[in-house]
Parts: sequence; structure tokens; C-alpha cells
Amino acid sequence: MSSQKSELDERQRYTDTILEVTGIKPQVDPSRFAGMVDPQICKIILTETGIGGTELEIYLPKVLARMALKYKEMSKKVRLNHGVKDLLEVLSHSTSHILGVLTGNLASIGREKLAAAGISQYFKEGFYADNYEDRNRLVEDAVRTCVSRYTLKNSRDVIIIGDTPLDVKAAKTASATPIGVASGVFSMRSLSISGAAMTFPDLTPSKELLSSLSFQNLC
Repeated sequence: MSSQKSELDERQRYTDTILEVTGIKPQVDPSRFAGMVDPQICKIILTETGIGGTELEIYLPKVLARMALKYKEMSKKVRLNHGVKDLLEVLSHSTSHILGVLTGNLASIGREKLAAAGISQYFKEGFYADNYEDRNRLVEDAVRTCVSRYTLKNSRDVIIIGDTPLDVKAAKTASATPIGVASGVFSMRSLSISGAAMTFPDLTPSKELLSSLSFQNLC
């Protein structure tokens, strides 16, 4: 999804939800949290508004529960990044790939975004952040599940495409193969420096990108 086009939506779902639950209106810069997970982000924002200790333990689950409902109620501006639909269509016909979505969003929010973007049908697997405050743990569990469920040789057979250095680092921590795409706020260079095996400007299904995804039918 285009992070630039959805920035106002992201700011609204955090700001409005926390205001409704706590009575405090926070200052939210969505780009600052790129690559983090929703529970982690909410915890940081609540802490920065002065909520801590027992109060934080009480408010955090309430904020997360309300946010799921809030996003569904909102009028959303969801737009796919360049090449996404074409790439998904190509890969959906591959007999050697299983497509999954791995996101820092809560499950209800992530599924709502996929439906709004019209791409839900492409994904057999979904890994969401409901029970995670750390991106690395979410990715490690997702990779472990994929290796086991599909009897892969090892975790390197799991390819994770991400647009932030945190995505790349989480993939590396899980010993998966990280591919960087500069469709967000980070450049190809910053993704490469963070350890991406290969980087691309967008997800247009070029011969080079398909090759990096171990797609054999390149004609």
C-alpha cells in the first residue's frame, strides 16, 4: 500500500482512537513509525502523552480494541504502489510460490486494508501483529510457521519483501531472504545498507525482480 497516500488515514486512526479512549489528543507522525507494529506504536504514543505504569497497562488494550473498530468506520484512501497488482497476478499463477501478507497492523485492520485495495484473494497466509510488540518476533514466528507448514528446506526459502530497514533487519534476524523495495520513505541505498539481498525501485514484475523471487517462467 502507498504509505504516502494513506498517511492521513494512519494519523487519524491513531489520533482519534487515543483521544476517544484517554481524552488526550496525541501528536502523531506516521512516517516515524515505519516498520513498527501497531501495539508497539500505540505504546510509544501513549507513553509520550504522559501515560505510564498501571495506566498504560489499562489503556493499551482498550486503544487497540477501539482502533480496530475505528479503522473499519473510517473513510479510507487506500492505494496500491506501482506494480503490486501485476506482480501478484503473475505470482498467483506460480506452482512454486505461496503468497502471504506479513504486516505490523492488527489483523482486523490489515484485512480491511487488503479488502479495500482489492487484493485479499491473492493471499493464502496472513501474519498480523495482534500479539506482538516487536517486529522481529512476529517475523520469526511467521517464517517458522511457513517452513514447517510447507516443509521448506530452510528459512532462506521464505522471501520477505519490505520497504523499511526494520523489515529487512527482521527478515535477516529470522534468517529469511529480504528483498527491499523503495516504495515508501526509504531509498534503495538505505535498504541495501540495512542488508537487503536485492533492492528495487518498485514492484513492477521485471525479469530481475522475478528472478530474485526464484520465479522460473521468465518469458
